[in-house]
Amino acid sequence: MSNVEVMHIFFALDDSYCRHCCTAMVSILENGGGAPVSFHLLTDGIGDGNRRKMEQVVSRYANASMEVRVVDGAVFDGLPINIAYISRQTYYRYAIAELYPDLDKAIYLDCDLVAKGALDGLWETDLGGCLCAGVRDLWIENIHYKPEIGFSLDELYINAGVLLLNLDLMRRERTFAALCETTLRPPCDIRFQDQDVINIVCRGRVKELPAKFNFTSEDALRHPEAAGGAIIVHYTGERKPWGMKRCGNPLGRFYFDYLALTPYRQSALGRFASRAVWRLGGLFRKKHGGARPLRVALLIDEFFGGAGTAYGGYGFLARHCIAKYLPCDDIQIDVLLGLNPRSRRRKAVKTRVDDVDVYRLPGRRHAARWLRKKDYDLYFSIELTTSFLKYEPSMDKRLLLWVQDPRPWEEWLEIETVKLFPESCYWNTEVYELVHKLFEEDRVRFVTQGRFLIEKAKRLYRLHPDTPMMFLPNPVDIDQRFDVRSYEKKDHIIFIGRIESVKRGWLFCEIARRMPEYQFFMLGQSFREKAQNDSIMEQYRHGIDNLHFVGHVEGEEKAGYIRDAKILVNTSIHEALPVTFLEALAYGTLLVSCRNPEGLTEQFGVYTGPVLGDGFDKVDLFVNAIKSLMSDEERRKQLSVAGYEYVKRTHNVPDFIRNTRALLREEAAKTRQNAH
Repeated sequence: MSNVEVMHIFFALDDSYCRHCCTAMVSILENGGGAPVSFHLLTDGIGDGNRRKMEQVVSRYANASMEVRVVDGAVFDGLPINIAYISRQTYYRYAIAELYPDLDKAIYLDCDLVAKGALDGLWETDLGGCLCAGVRDLWIENIHYKPEIGFSLDELYINAGVLLLNLDLMRRERTFAALCETTLRPPCDIRFQDQDVINIVCRGRVKELPAKFNFTSEDALRHPEAAGGAIIVHYTGERKPWGMKRCGNPLGRFYFDYLALTPYRQSALGRFASRAVWRLGGLFRKKHGGARPLRVALLIDEFFGGAGTAYGGYGFLARHCIAKYLPCDDIQIDVLLGLNPRSRRRKAVKTRVDDVDVYRLPGRRHAARWLRKKDYDLYFSIELTTSFLKYEPSMDKRLLLWVQDPRPWEEWLEIETVKLFPESCYWNTEVYELVHKLFEEDRVRFVTQGRFLIEKAKRLYRLHPDTPMMFLPNPVDIDQRFDVRSYEKKDHIIFIGRIESVKRGWLFCEIARRMPEYQFFMLGQSFREKAQNDSIMEQYRHGIDNLHFVGHVEGEEKAGYIRDAKILVNTSIHEALPVTFLEALAYGTLLVSCRNPEGLTEQFGVYTGPVLGDGFDKVDLFVNAIKSLMSDEERRKQLSVAGYEYVKRTHNVPDFIRNTRALLREEAAKTRQNAH
């Protein structure tokens, strides 16, 4: 035994966590196979009764030893605590390297966990030049928190409850001082205190461990099939097996298995009684208030196919950007679909789509009552298309309006020059005047996806010339596997959009007819006025061999078409800044269009100039633009790289998450301030 390396395991605790620490130690010893273990308990003081119980347990195992180290708490008194169920002892892990100068390596464990297997695989991990090793935090991944502290979405961020520490390197690099300094003066707003700090200080110097060494409550929820292979089960979050709420981890039973082997055995009666007390307390908390997530209502009339809605740009942003990336531990988003004023429904109809609640709203007679009950902190809308907000009974609630495609009347006059199949006009004075009223009451904040839209929005909503509008670009998922410089594109040209009048898809078909040397792919289908749109396009479905009607596609299939294509052609008579432009540029696919939003078409392709009416007399403009790009491969590649770099720089997801969450919190705070 004396020749076997001793495994040094550290816990940080106070009297209230002795029972859980003792349970964790028993689980380690029961599954350790007899390997020598030395437990080090870092504390500001443990009562004699708790110390005796823990020593009694450890004494049963010949391979185990335990020491209690009282830490000078004054060193940590100035460090902030911002999570209610976390104690100051959590910072003691910072000092392990300094407190134990003779140790080169150590395992740090939170007390709220148990081991189901031997820890030798963790202990023997080669740290190389890394400061520590840990398991990727799946919960942090799922709430897309990393951009808020400057990390990229794919960057490693670990859960700090299980750490293998390179103590020798930490001493040489003065990591303790860096951790304390960063905690006192973090480089950005942080919400997960010491865990954020550990990740920031050790960034790029962390070795990733497999999830089995820190199988959290989120892992158990998302990957139940992997539970059998878990070595360490970590009861993360506020809901613990011993708590009065139901445990969030279905592996909570293991805690009680090992608790039964300690002097802290808890009767089943006690467990059930404590949970009953919690439920009664929960009724009181619900009645009298308490912390809850910021509740945001996303007002939208489509959710990209979700809940039976149509597929469009607004819906894409709502479903694949806002509802996907913005919900987190302190922000909850509900999707409210447009109100049918003739509806007599007393209640909203709820559908669960992509882990988000989507509501078909009640009729107008019951709208105010329903909104009062929901009590949203903030409304968020993509170019408000419904006047449902007029039923909100509180005068304190605010609207964050993301200006995407404001259409003053002169824009509609242009659209109406299309005669082959006129676009239905959805000009809505009631909505525009509602926004103006909110503006007059100082209850609306404007942000926009394009600076060129600001003056249009001011005209549409009758705003003051000095009304501020923050630039909030549409986010685009960048395919990290795609290399814009080396990818061999095909002689493919694509169209992406709904098949409807304003898009003038017939012009894309006419272009394909005149350019048989290239393959043309039409991605999209008809939704509104489907019969009329399909009847116009039917003549092009036969006899043009290089024209392919793909229909509606999503995900990797859609990405494949964009990735292979050299050019995206847009023939719309009206556009704001289409998501498809940004998606195309993210794959180095150039633009040919008669619209030039934010100057992107002329910067990363060819702008034909305005094309009004049905457009048949201007087909040659598109043909010549395509030829100019396809015949100059060197120029095409240069523009391809430039377009990719632009999207990566300006329209990246981390910036969107960080900036938009900050806006939501800021605007909701104004609502709460006004309410008080």
